[in-house]
Amino acid sequence: MYAAAGIRTATERVAAVAFCCDRLMEAPLHVAASSLLRNLHPEYTAHFYFLLTGFSASAIGRLRRTLDYNGRSYTMNLLETSGTGKFREFQSLYGSFATYYRLLLPDLVQEERLVYFDSDTQIEIDVSPLFEVDMGSKAMGFMVDGSVSSALDCAFQVSIGRSPEGPAFNSGVMLFNLPEWRNQRCSEKLVSFGRKHGAELISHDQSILNALFAEDCYRLDARYNVKVYATTDPKRVPAAGVFHFVGSPKPWDIGGRLLPVAAEHDAVGRVVVIRH
Repeated sequence: MYAAAGIRTATERVAAVAFCCDRLMEAPLHVAASSLLRNLHPEYTAHFYFLLTGFSASAIGRLRRTLDYNGRSYTMNLLETSGTGKFREFQSLYGSFATYYRLLLPDLVQEERLVYFDSDTQIEIDVSPLFEVDMGSKAMGFMVDGSVSSALDCAFQVSIGRSPEGPAFNSGVMLFNLPEWRNQRCSEKLVSFGRKHGAELISHDQSILNALFAEDCYRLDARYNVKVYATTDPKRVPAAGVFHFVGSPKPWDIGGRLLPVAAEHDAVGRVVVIRH
Protein backbone atom coordinates (compact mmCIF):
# COMPACT_ATOMS: atom_id res chain seq x y z
CA MET A 1 0.00 0.00 0.00
CA TYR A 2 1.22 3.48 -0.78
CA ALA A 3 1.53 6.06 1.98
CA ALA A 4 2.25 9.75 1.60
CA ALA A 5 5.86 10.70 2.13
CA GLY A 6 6.86 12.43 5.30
CA ILE A 7 4.20 10.97 7.63
CA ARG A 8 5.66 9.19 10.65
CA THR A 9 4.28 8.14 14.02
CA ALA A 10 6.30 8.39 17.22
CA THR A 11 6.67 4.61 17.48
CA GLU A 12 7.37 3.88 13.82
CA ARG A 13 10.51 1.92 13.02
CA VAL A 14 11.88 3.03 9.70
CA ALA A 15 14.01 1.30 7.09
CA ALA A 16 15.16 4.05 4.73
CA VAL A 17 16.37 2.52 1.47
CA ALA A 18 17.45 4.08 -1.81
CA PHE A 19 17.76 3.03 -5.43
CA CYS A 20 19.23 4.99 -8.34
CA CYS A 21 18.71 3.79 -11.88
CA ASP A 22 17.77 4.72 -15.41
CA ARG A 23 14.95 3.48 -17.60
CA LEU A 24 16.94 0.48 -18.86
CA MET A 25 16.90 -0.99 -15.34
CA GLU A 26 13.16 -0.69 -14.74
CA ALA A 27 12.43 -4.43 -14.62
CA PRO A 28 15.22 -5.37 -12.16
CA LEU A 29 14.32 -2.36 -10.00
CA HIS A 30 10.85 -3.88 -9.52
CA VAL A 31 12.43 -7.12 -8.30
CA ALA A 32 14.94 -5.44 -5.99
CA ALA A 33 12.50 -3.07 -4.30
CA SER A 34 9.65 -5.58 -4.05
CA SER A 35 11.86 -8.33 -2.63
CA LEU A 36 13.18 -5.94 0.02
CA LEU A 37 9.68 -4.96 1.07
CA ARG A 38 8.47 -8.56 1.16
CA ASN A 39 11.28 -9.65 3.49
CA LEU A 40 11.37 -6.61 5.77
CA HIS A 41 10.58 -7.17 9.47
CA PRO A 42 6.87 -6.51 10.08
CA GLU A 43 7.61 -3.85 12.72
CA TYR A 44 9.41 -1.72 10.12
CA THR A 45 8.02 0.59 7.48
CA ALA A 46 10.09 1.02 4.34
CA HIS A 47 10.82 4.57 3.29
CA PHE A 48 11.82 4.24 -0.36
CA TYR A 49 13.92 6.94 -1.98
CA PHE A 50 14.13 6.65 -5.75
CA LEU A 51 16.47 8.73 -7.88
CA LEU A 52 15.26 7.77 -11.34
CA THR A 53 16.45 8.91 -14.75
CA GLY A 54 14.13 8.79 -17.74
CA PHE A 55 11.14 7.28 -15.91
CA SER A 56 7.73 8.41 -17.16
CA ALA A 57 4.70 8.88 -14.94
CA SER A 58 3.35 5.55 -16.18
CA ALA A 59 6.63 3.79 -15.32
CA ILE A 60 6.47 5.20 -11.79
CA GLY A 61 2.87 4.01 -11.57
CA ARG A 62 3.96 0.50 -12.53
CA LEU A 63 6.60 0.54 -9.81
CA ARG A 64 4.03 1.62 -7.23
CA ARG A 65 1.67 -1.18 -8.25
CA THR A 66 4.44 -3.75 -7.90
CA LEU A 67 5.15 -2.55 -4.37
CA ASP A 68 1.44 -2.55 -3.54
CA TYR A 69 1.18 -6.29 -4.33
CA ASN A 70 3.16 -6.98 -1.16
CA GLY A 71 0.35 -5.64 1.02
CA ARG A 72 2.81 -3.68 3.18
CA SER A 73 2.71 0.00 4.04
CA TYR A 74 5.58 2.11 2.72
CA THR A 75 6.42 5.63 1.62
CA MET A 76 7.65 6.42 -1.87
CA ASN A 77 9.85 9.47 -2.29
CA LEU A 78 10.98 10.59 -5.75
CA LEU A 79 14.21 12.57 -5.63
CA GLU A 80 15.20 15.29 -8.07
CA THR A 81 18.37 14.90 -10.12
CA SER A 82 19.37 18.56 -9.88
CA GLY A 83 23.00 19.08 -8.92
CA THR A 84 24.30 16.42 -11.28
CA GLY A 85 26.38 18.98 -13.17
CA LYS A 86 29.12 18.66 -10.55
CA PHE A 87 30.05 15.29 -12.09
CA ARG A 88 30.80 16.62 -15.60
CA GLU A 89 34.53 16.66 -14.85
CA PHE A 90 34.47 13.00 -13.84
CA GLN A 91 35.06 10.07 -16.20
CA SER A 92 31.78 9.08 -17.85
CA LEU A 93 30.41 5.57 -18.28
CA TYR A 94 29.56 5.21 -21.98
CA GLY A 95 28.84 8.91 -22.09
CA SER A 96 26.57 8.88 -19.02
CA PHE A 97 27.25 10.31 -15.57
CA ALA A 98 24.29 8.56 -13.93
CA THR A 99 26.58 6.14 -12.09
CA TYR A 100 27.63 9.05 -9.86
CA TYR A 101 24.10 10.16 -8.99
CA ARG A 102 23.92 7.93 -5.92
CA LEU A 103 26.62 10.12 -4.38
CA LEU A 104 23.94 12.79 -4.12
CA LEU A 105 21.75 10.72 -1.80
CA PRO A 106 23.12 11.97 1.55
CA ASP A 107 22.29 15.54 0.55
CA LEU A 108 18.77 14.65 -0.56
CA VAL A 109 17.57 12.28 2.18
CA GLN A 110 16.68 13.51 5.66
CA GLU A 111 17.05 10.30 7.68
CA GLU A 112 19.51 9.10 10.30
CA ARG A 113 20.42 5.88 8.49
CA LEU A 114 20.11 5.02 4.81
CA VAL A 115 20.89 1.87 2.83
CA TYR A 116 21.54 2.03 -0.89
CA PHE A 117 21.13 -1.01 -3.16
CA ASP A 118 22.09 -1.41 -6.79
CA SER A 119 19.11 -2.29 -8.95
CA ASP A 120 20.70 -5.59 -10.00
CA THR A 121 20.03 -7.10 -6.58
CA GLN A 122 17.43 -9.48 -5.20
CA ILE A 123 16.97 -8.92 -1.47
CA GLU A 124 15.98 -12.22 0.11
CA ILE A 125 16.79 -11.23 3.69
CA ASP A 126 15.41 -8.91 6.35
CA VAL A 127 17.56 -5.77 6.18
CA SER A 128 16.17 -4.19 9.36
CA PRO A 129 19.28 -5.18 11.41
CA LEU A 130 21.25 -2.65 9.35
CA PHE A 131 19.24 0.08 11.04
CA GLU A 132 20.16 -1.13 14.51
CA VAL A 133 23.94 -1.59 14.27
CA ASP A 134 26.22 0.89 16.03
CA MET A 135 28.38 2.46 13.34
CA GLY A 136 30.19 4.72 15.79
CA SER A 137 32.01 7.44 13.87
CA LYS A 138 32.01 5.51 10.60
CA ALA A 139 30.24 7.50 7.90
CA MET A 140 29.75 4.51 5.58
CA GLY A 141 29.49 0.75 5.65
CA PHE A 142 30.41 -1.80 2.97
CA MET A 143 30.93 -5.52 2.63
CA VAL A 144 34.71 -5.64 2.30
CA ASP A 145 35.77 -8.86 0.59
CA GLY A 146 38.72 -7.99 -1.61
CA SER A 147 42.07 -6.25 -1.81
CA VAL A 148 43.46 -3.43 -3.90
CA SER A 149 45.66 -5.89 -5.80
CA SER A 150 42.61 -7.66 -7.26
CA ALA A 151 40.65 -4.49 -8.08
CA LEU A 152 40.13 -3.31 -11.65
CA ASP A 153 41.56 0.08 -10.70
CA CYS A 154 44.51 -1.33 -8.75
CA ALA A 155 47.06 0.89 -10.51
CA PHE A 156 45.07 4.01 -9.68
CA GLN A 157 44.55 3.06 -6.03
CA VAL A 158 48.28 2.37 -5.64
CA SER A 159 49.13 5.65 -7.39
CA ILE A 160 47.33 7.62 -4.67
CA GLY A 161 49.28 5.85 -1.94
CA ARG A 162 47.17 2.80 -1.09
CA SER A 163 48.83 -0.53 -0.46
CA PRO A 164 48.14 -3.45 -2.85
CA GLU A 165 47.21 -5.42 0.29
CA GLY A 166 44.71 -2.77 1.37
CA PRO A 167 40.98 -3.56 1.59
CA ALA A 168 38.58 -3.13 -1.32
CA PHE A 169 34.86 -3.53 -1.78
CA ASN A 170 32.05 -3.62 -4.30
CA SER A 171 29.81 -0.62 -3.69
CA GLY A 172 26.53 -2.22 -4.81
CA VAL A 173 25.32 -2.10 -1.20
CA MET A 174 26.13 0.97 0.90
CA LEU A 175 25.16 1.82 4.47
CA PHE A 176 25.11 5.56 5.22
CA ASN A 177 25.46 7.02 8.71
CA LEU A 178 24.05 10.36 7.61
CA PRO A 179 24.83 12.47 10.71
CA GLU A 180 28.49 11.42 10.52
CA TRP A 181 28.50 11.91 6.76
CA ARG A 182 27.49 15.52 7.25
CA ASN A 183 29.77 16.09 10.25
CA GLN A 184 32.74 14.85 8.23
CA ARG A 185 31.75 16.84 5.12
CA CYS A 186 31.94 13.73 2.98
CA SER A 187 30.05 15.24 0.04
CA GLU A 188 32.67 17.95 -0.34
CA LYS A 189 35.49 15.41 -0.10
CA LEU A 190 33.93 13.21 -2.79
CA VAL A 191 33.48 16.04 -5.26
CA SER A 192 36.96 17.44 -4.60
CA PHE A 193 38.55 14.02 -5.09
CA GLY A 194 36.55 13.36 -8.25
CA ARG A 195 37.55 16.65 -9.82
CA LYS A 196 41.20 16.07 -9.01
CA HIS A 197 41.28 12.55 -10.45
CA GLY A 198 38.39 12.71 -12.95
CA ALA A 199 40.16 11.13 -15.90
CA GLU A 200 41.60 8.31 -13.78
CA LEU A 201 38.37 6.92 -12.33
CA ILE A 202 38.40 3.56 -14.09
CA SER A 203 35.72 2.18 -11.78
CA HIS A 204 33.94 5.54 -11.64
CA ASP A 205 32.19 6.26 -8.33
CA GLN A 206 33.44 2.96 -6.90
CA SER A 207 37.02 4.19 -7.40
CA ILE A 208 36.23 7.30 -5.35
CA LEU A 209 34.43 5.39 -2.59
CA ASN A 210 37.23 2.86 -2.19
CA ALA A 211 39.87 5.58 -2.16
CA LEU A 212 38.11 7.54 0.58
CA PHE A 213 36.41 4.88 2.71
CA ALA A 214 37.92 1.41 2.28
CA GLU A 215 40.49 1.88 5.03
CA ASP A 216 37.98 3.21 7.54
CA CYS A 217 34.44 1.95 7.00
CA TYR A 218 31.93 -0.09 8.95
CA ARG A 219 32.18 -3.67 7.67
CA LEU A 220 28.94 -5.32 6.68
CA ASP A 221 28.32 -9.03 7.05
CA ALA A 222 28.91 -11.00 3.84
CA ARG A 223 25.22 -11.91 3.57
CA TYR A 224 24.38 -8.31 2.67
CA ASN A 225 26.25 -8.42 -0.64
CA VAL A 226 26.36 -11.96 -2.04
CA LYS A 227 27.88 -11.81 -5.51
CA VAL A 228 26.20 -14.13 -8.01
CA TYR A 229 27.88 -14.72 -11.35
CA ALA A 230 26.62 -16.70 -14.33
CA THR A 231 29.15 -19.39 -13.36
CA THR A 232 28.35 -19.45 -9.62
CA ASP A 233 27.86 -22.95 -8.20
CA PRO A 234 24.25 -23.15 -6.90
CA LYS A 235 25.50 -25.00 -3.82
CA ARG A 236 27.49 -21.91 -2.84
CA VAL A 237 24.47 -19.61 -2.92
CA PRO A 238 23.03 -19.21 0.60
CA ALA A 239 19.33 -19.53 1.30
CA ALA A 240 19.10 -15.89 2.40
CA GLY A 241 20.99 -12.76 1.50
CA VAL A 242 21.22 -9.74 -0.75
CA PHE A 243 21.99 -11.45 -4.04
CA HIS A 244 23.98 -9.10 -6.24
CA PHE A 245 24.05 -10.17 -9.89
CA VAL A 246 27.43 -9.17 -11.29
CA GLY A 247 28.85 -9.83 -14.72
CA SER A 248 26.72 -11.23 -17.55
CA PRO A 249 24.24 -12.59 -18.16
CA LYS A 250 21.97 -11.22 -15.47
CA PRO A 251 18.57 -12.82 -14.72
CA TRP A 252 16.76 -10.47 -17.11
CA ASP A 253 19.29 -10.93 -19.95
CA ILE A 254 19.22 -13.55 -22.68
CA GLY A 255 20.39 -16.73 -20.98
CA GLY A 256 19.61 -15.31 -17.55
CA ARG A 257 17.54 -18.32 -16.53
CA LEU A 258 20.77 -20.30 -16.41
CA LEU A 259 21.72 -18.46 -13.24
CA PRO A 260 21.42 -20.40 -9.94
CA VAL A 261 19.14 -17.70 -8.53
CA ALA A 262 16.77 -15.67 -10.66
CA ALA A 263 13.62 -13.63 -10.26
CA GLU A 264 10.66 -12.96 -12.53
CA HIS A 265 7.21 -11.43 -12.30
CA ASP A 266 4.13 -13.61 -12.55
CA ALA A 267 0.99 -12.70 -14.48
CA VAL A 268 -0.23 -10.24 -11.84
CA GLY A 269 3.11 -8.61 -11.13
CA ARG A 270 4.16 -10.44 -7.99
CA VAL A 271 7.82 -11.35 -7.68
CA VAL A 272 8.51 -15.06 -8.08
CA VAL A 273 11.86 -16.42 -6.89
CA ILE A 274 13.37 -19.14 -9.03
CA ARG A 275 16.26 -21.29 -7.79
CA HIS A 276 17.78 -23.70 -10.29
